[in-house]
Amino acid sequence: MRTILIVIAALIIGAAGGVFLYTRFVPPPNDVIARAQAYEGDRDYFFQNASELYPTRTVSGPEASTPLPQVEGVLDGFNYEHDGERRTLAELYTDMETSGLIILRDGEIVHESYGRGADAGTRFTTWSLVKSITSTLVGVAVAEGKIDSVDDPLSKYLPEVAGTSYEGVTIKQALQMSSGVRYDPRLWEGKMDDTIEFMTKSVITGQKPAYDIAISFKREHEPGSKFNYNTAESQVLLELIRRVTGMSAADYLEQTLWRPLGMEHDADWILDAPGADGAEIGGALFNATLRDWARFGLFIEQGGIWEGEQILPVDWVDRATVSDDPHIKPGEVHPNPNRGYAWHWWTYADGTFTASGANGQTLYVDRENDIVVARASAWPAGYVREHDDQTFDMYKALTAWFAREEIGSADADVNAAEAP
Repeated sequence: MRTILIVIAALIIGAAGGVFLYTRFVPPPNDVIARAQAYEGDRDYFFQNASELYPTRTVSGPEASTPLPQVEGVLDGFNYEHDGERRTLAELYTDMETSGLIILRDGEIVHESYGRGADAGTRFTTWSLVKSITSTLVGVAVAEGKIDSVDDPLSKYLPEVAGTSYEGVTIKQALQMSSGVRYDPRLWEGKMDDTIEFMTKSVITGQKPAYDIAISFKREHEPGSKFNYNTAESQVLLELIRRVTGMSAADYLEQTLWRPLGMEHDADWILDAPGADGAEIGGALFNATLRDWARFGLFIEQGGIWEGEQILPVDWVDRATVSDDPHIKPGEVHPNPNRGYAWHWWTYADGTFTASGANGQTLYVDRENDIVVARASAWPAGYVREHDDQTFDMYKALTAWFAREEIGSADADVNAAEAP
């Protein structure tokens, strides 16, 4: 008996030692190393080349893109005030690590510039900006009759969520990040343990499908009662899209939006695993050029209409971009009291809204004044309050600038009419 125990103990010690030596001296796969090094290294490189480091599915554009007319001189002399100082758009590249900026007014490009190694062909990774694309695909599925109503429970289309934390959660509650599922409860303190686990186990190492991880988190609040920013929640909505359409999210995006909107370049959507079984990441890592971000913003600014065709439900944009419940209004969801939340869009109290990604990826829409701003950045942290405040000041200054231009044009028209 003693001999058997000694042998068992030796086997256990040997196995433990083997595991230690393997993990200590045998490197992980090269692609995993490259992803980790890129993310921890040069931010500009990672944000401009993320699609080269992961398995992707292509979203192909049409043979001919929809032109975005360019108008020169509209913003000559433009500046804005922040923290008592005058600033220019050129200073965004140094003050806020900007790598690309496009401003549309009435569907025309009035400013386009790039820096930090980027150009018009660079496919910037969106980070969480893609959440707004995911939610818009839900709207397309509603318009096509593949989803009956956003008030339906997720379990109507995803029966396997019965018995999980998503049982009883409606599509609308998931769009509002209000499922009640516990996820990164100290996010705004810089604590992102759940996000790190979700991304590491799915897209970085491919240990487990992203959707399986997403529905494994526990519930903490009653659905619809409390906002909680949850990247995994977007994965549940992406699986909803895949399930009701019978297509990959990339193919559905290509068929319903990317080609119809006349995007200029192909896009790449990063997957949680290579091959046909891989699923796109619903809350991060979509890669496209800035002009195509801007086209998507213009589509939303026009209420989901493109070249006379109503692609989204008539009331979708109105509902999707308004904080209509008390727990998601500005001041309730974000350290910046200007910000509220809607259906995977950040809202402002003045009626404007934005799709936002970590480190300063933004797509701002002002429907009342026909303004769309697309910007790619490489902020030193996921969220920088000072940069956020300065960005908001720039948006408001653009509104005032265009209002001034309109007044000037109106005065010119009056003077011309009164001239003998």
